[in-house]
Amino acid sequence: MAIRLNTHQLAATCLLATLLLSPGAAAQPGTSAPVYAPVSAQPTYSEATALAYQHFDHKISYGNGPSQYGLLWLPKNEPTGKKPMVVMIHGGCWLEAYDISHTYPLATALAHEGYPVWNLEYRRTGAGGGSWPDSYEDIQAGLQKISSLSEFGLVPREVVLVGHSAGGHLALLAAADWPKLFPEGIPHASAIGMAAITDVEHYARGENSCQQATTRFMGGTPDTRPDAYAAANPNSHTISIPVTLLHGDQDPIVPLSQLELFNGTYIQKQVVRGAAHFDWIHPGTPAFQTLLRQLETGTSGKG
Repeated sequence: MAIRLNTHQLAATCLLATLLLSPGAAAQPGTSAPVYAPVSAQPTYSEATALAYQHFDHKISYGNGPSQYGLLWLPKNEPTGKKPMVVMIHGGCWLEAYDISHTYPLATALAHEGYPVWNLEYRRTGAGGGSWPDSYEDIQAGLQKISSLSEFGLVPREVVLVGHSAGGHLALLAAADWPKLFPEGIPHASAIGMAAITDVEHYARGENSCQQATTRFMGGTPDTRPDAYAAANPNSHTISIPVTLLHGDQDPIVPLSQLELFNGTYIQKQVVRGAAHFDWIHPGTPAFQTLLRQLETGTSGKG
């Protein structure tokens, strides 16, 4: 039987195919603070990655592999420790073709809003051998490195996990495991998923290029590796820290159904009208302002 794709599925498949063939070049770092002019919704991936950014302050390894490190942006215009630490986990369909560099403008913008940003790179599907559970194990190791950031004046009383797309999937898993990762506790922890993949089993059955990459990441289909999918599925876990899911209603890569599938006691959801997939990594978009408002309000019961 022939598979017929609707308009959104065709757009997503064509878009992801283009990105996989040509990930795009990121802008070069600048010495002065970039100004991110307001833009309309639905910027392209290339428009987001072409933005200026400031270089990270420190690169810190949490393992021996070339992708096992985090980049630290110290807060600008605010005393260290005044605002929560943002732990950023980038997306890119879990694929090696998409590295941490496409989030440099976002990390820069958050640092200039006064947030310390611990931006995690991790092993991804490709020549480097990253797959499930390697990527998530790296995120766990990167999170446990937080305690060593005290040498840079960072002793966070509050941490917000912020993950985009496939990074949102990893952030939600970390949110579920937070009590095990930090048995001694960090006083306040919460998570924000931006266009997050919340149900990998459902996502793997989709037809766009990113959905099809799920079986490469997982090492098989939901039918051939049911136990692995259950372990990797945020929807299969209980999350005891507050979570906010932000999603654009025009996203062709991670469909809005991923937001609708995810439920839990501490889950808040917000749909941003007119936003697509890459709005969340472009600091000039209305979606970025939504993220800032969420960070300011907090998901840990402060607002």
